[in-house]
Parts: sequence; structure tokens; C-alpha cells
Amino acid sequence: MVSENKSSLSDVVAAFLRKNPDFLKDYPDVLDVLNLPHASGAASSLIERQVRHLRSQNFELSRQLNRLVHVASENEQLMSRLHQLTLELLSIAQPAEFFQHLTHSLKQDFKADSVKVFLFDPDLAAMAGQQAQWLDRNDEPAKLFHNQLSQDHTTCGRMNESKLSILFDATAQWVKSTALVPIGQGGQDGMLAIGSSDPGRFYPGMGTLFLDLLADVIASSLANVEPEEQRRSA
Repeated sequence: MVSENKSSLSDVVAAFLRKNPDFLKDYPDVLDVLNLPHASGAASSLIERQVRHLRSQNFELSRQLNRLVHVASENEQLMSRLHQLTLELLSIAQPAEFFQHLTHSLKQDFKADSVKVFLFDPDLAAMAGQQAQWLDRNDEPAKLFHNQLSQDHTTCGRMNESKLSILFDATAQWVKSTALVPIGQGGQDGMLAIGSSDPGRFYPGMGTLFLDLLADVIASSLANVEPEEQRRSA
């Protein structure tokens, strides 16, 4: 029964092509997937190789196009989430609540495994409570990150054990790739460290626009925090 169905379908297709001789001319893409062996012997081998090469190129171009479409879709979703997160963060005035929401969002919505915030201002760090850690920019631990912070943009990749230990403490052993985000111009306010257990999650040369924009939101929020001395005297 299956064989009869196939024969019947083949007859229908053959009859259709006979009645529509210009079909393949109007739809040349169909030729890309048809197997048309030549009867001219060795003379046809070059043509066949050229056809196979063109089909291979077509497949690779299609794969690259699909990848670009996928990346564009991911970037659109990422920017949409950044916009929503920005609106949420800008509505929070208290540093502790601000950084708590930031950390939760990075872990929940952006699939970060570890998030640590380091502030160079002890007063701001105190106001942030357990959500941020004070780091003296003149101490050796902070100086280890001087080159990365001075670049004024997010740096991604793998870090050595000493840096990972400073950034992530007990969870450092699980971090295989890191994004280090300077907060403020030249990292003057601090840094945001995001760690992943995936070695390929953060890599040198990857796009960091999202994280750099997020750093601007953090710096803007910190600039609007009223110093504790002013709040007490008010």
C-alpha cells in the first residue's frame, strides 16, 4: 500500500511538471534540494562539485542568517528587560532595597549565578547594608582591579583565583567566567561583579552595552542618595 501511494504521488508530481514546464524556472530554489545526476560521465563531475559547493555555501549563509535573527531577538528581549529593570530601580530610593532588587533581578531574570556589589564610599556601603560591601580603593584588594576599572567599561572573561576569592568569597570555586562592571566614571564609585558557572557565559570581546547602561543607572542612583549627615540635620 505504501509503495502504491508513493508511485501514485510520483505520477501526480510528474504529470504536474509536464503540464507546467516553467515551474522550476519560477521556483529555482527547488533545484537547490533536488538530486539531478548527469549522464555525461566524468565531464559532469566538475558541474556536480560546483553545485555541491553552492549548496554548501547556501546552507552556511542560511545558518548565519538564522543566527543573526536569533541574536537580534535576544538583544531585543534583553533591552526590553533592561528598560523594565531601570524603571523599577529608579523608583527605589533606599540603597539597601535598591541593591537587593538589583541582585535578585540579575539572578532571577538574567541567569547570573553570583552577584556582588562593592562600593568605595563607606557611608554608602553602610546604607546598603548586607547588599553591598565596602572596599577601600587604596587597599591592595581594590588595586588588583585598577586596570579593569580604569577602562571605564565592562570587562568579561576568566579571572585568577586571587581575584575570584576577593569578588565571590566562598562561591569563588564555582565561578568560571566573570563580568566586572565599573560603577561611575573610571569605577570611581565601585564595581559590580557578576559570576557564572558557565565558562562561556562571559568572554573577552562580547557585547557589554547592557551592563554598561546598567552601571549608569547604578551610578545615577548613588549620586541621588542623600548623605546620612544631611538626613540627620534635616
